[in-house]
Amino acid sequence: MELEVKKRRAQLYRYQAAGFFIGILGAAYVFYMVFGIDSYVMAWRFGSGISVLVTASVCIVYALIVAIDCLIIRLGSVKIAEILATECDPFLYEACICRSSMVFYKDRILCNIALAQHCQGNFDKSWETLQGINPRKLKGVFRANYYILLSAQYFKRGMGHKVHELEEAFGRSVSYRPRSWQGSRPENGGAAGGTVWSRRKNDWRYFQILCAGNNLTRALKNQDYQAASRFLYEGQELNGNIIKPWMKVNYTFRQAQIYLGLGEKESAKLCLKYVLSKGNRMWAVSEAQRMLETIETED
Repeated sequence: MELEVKKRRAQLYRYQAAGFFIGILGAAYVFYMVFGIDSYVMAWRFGSGISVLVTASVCIVYALIVAIDCLIIRLGSVKIAEILATECDPFLYEACICRSSMVFYKDRILCNIALAQHCQGNFDKSWETLQGINPRKLKGVFRANYYILLSAQYFKRGMGHKVHELEEAFGRSVSYRPRSWQGSRPENGGAAGGTVWSRRKNDWRYFQILCAGNNLTRALKNQDYQAASRFLYEGQELNGNIIKPWMKVNYTFRQAQIYLGLGEKESAKLCLKYVLSKGNRMWAVSEAQRMLETIETED
């Protein structure tokens, strides 16, 4: 594990170093081009307007260099994120991100750590990590993950009746202009309805994903497997083409639970075997193994 963490972190550092190096070169280029040209000679030969054009062109080139710089640095972070998203290894993922500096984006990093711990099945540790996060400093997918993880923790701790308060808090946190909506609420107490403040289309979609996931958990708890199947499909549709392997593992595990509830054991077996083959070191794998052994024992 230690060697693998060093390898992955070294990969991130290489991307960051390349990005910073390009940024330094760009700054040096701008300094040379702006201050190294004899502006008087240029103005004498081509007119005073040429100096403005030269300066503008240099700044444009520098802007392109900075864009490439940021892209390379971002690519390093993406490579780390793929450890969980694609390789389904929450233990290695946590080990890598735990060594990130907390000076900038502390709450985002803690949110990712809590996600890794949750996928490991280390729910108590994930709960502790979530307590140290200030949700007001989170945006976009980080804010959505925070409320999704906290909702899951509430259900596991017997606090499911308070989950609708998290849904309402998430809705209020999506600011800009009010927009009316009617959330789908199953008879056992589904997503809160009312007014949600929406800044972007993605914020609304994240909110719907939160509600669909919570409704799925409620339906499974109440053994309403037809409704659970509907909410599972709704969550998959909302995620669309951005479903990563680790998400598909989780969805397939939930599908197995639904099949078992409907008495379709063979379909459940196929789902559980998929989780075992693709889930790597995720918590769902050990749970799928236990469920599969139980089914085979009953047969």
